[in-house]
Amino acid sequence: MRHLVSTLFLSATTLASASALAAPLSASDILHQFNGVFAGDFASASDVEGRLVANHISHGATFYDKPSNNASDFAAVNAITIGAAGGGNVNHSGNVNFIDSNLGHFSMNGGSVLQKTPVFAISDFTTPLNALETQLAGLSSANSTLLSADRNNYTFQLDGNASSTAVFNVGSTSLASAGTIKFSGTAQTIIINVRYDGSAPSKSLTVGGNFNDDDHLGSKIIWNFVGLNNINLNGWHGSILASDATLAANSALNGFVYAQNYLGNGELHDHTTFSGVLPTSPVPEPSSVMMLGVGLAGLALARRQRSGSHTK
Repeated sequence: MRHLVSTLFLSATTLASASALAAPLSASDILHQFNGVFAGDFASASDVEGRLVANHISHGATFYDKPSNNASDFAAVNAITIGAAGGGNVNHSGNVNFIDSNLGHFSMNGGSVLQKTPVFAISDFTTPLNALETQLAGLSSANSTLLSADRNNYTFQLDGNASSTAVFNVGSTSLASAGTIKFSGTAQTIIINVRYDGSAPSKSLTVGGNFNDDDHLGSKIIWNFVGLNNINLNGWHGSILASDATLAANSALNGFVYAQNYLGNGELHDHTTFSGVLPTSPVPEPSSVMMLGVGLAGLALARRQRSGSHTK
């Protein structure tokens, strides 16, 4: 009986904790609801237009400046910890949600500073995004031709149609040589795996060329940076996946951004929401789903034990 009570208490406690967590998110949910996710540090004095998630915010400017207004359970600014210089302006009635500590000062414009509303762990974001990175990195090139001989016409040629997926596998040395990045043709989804192929221990990539997205394909593009620790971009269009990298930019990044750290001076723009189609594949469950599963399993076990005791 004592064991039964303990099991029931543990199950109820686990379920209560799970219910306080945010609803589990898929990689697609994250790409549509957020402007940036950073597993480490966010330290930028430039504006962030959409929702932000970071393990730590050490510097901030203006948040939630021009949000896409995609519905979400999350606040405008979400962080495990916020440093003394991590505050700033929060516009459009956006809230700030921190988990452990907040030393920053925020000027709220209709919103509030909240704690654990909702509760989340960084792994709720990194687990599905890392799984997506791995999945995309395993794709073979398809419906695509890279024309890179002329650095001023560095062209991703899309050989499919409006409902196709184009996959490119590009070396970091090649991309670094680009003077003007262009796209030719059409596709529903464009996946570009950029693989580190240099010899520098820092595993760095700097792209100083221009990418103006004249063909307005940015909302269809995912740039998946593989094996890179430091990335510097001169403005960009499309969603960025760079889980291992510290990312910096000299001008705006137009689209979703996922990286270890962000130290850039470029603004994060939310208006280029990903509109392509992600390949389907089983994705590992984030921690909130796992906790709920443990709680349900414990409750089921307790019920079986109670049922068995009644039959003796």
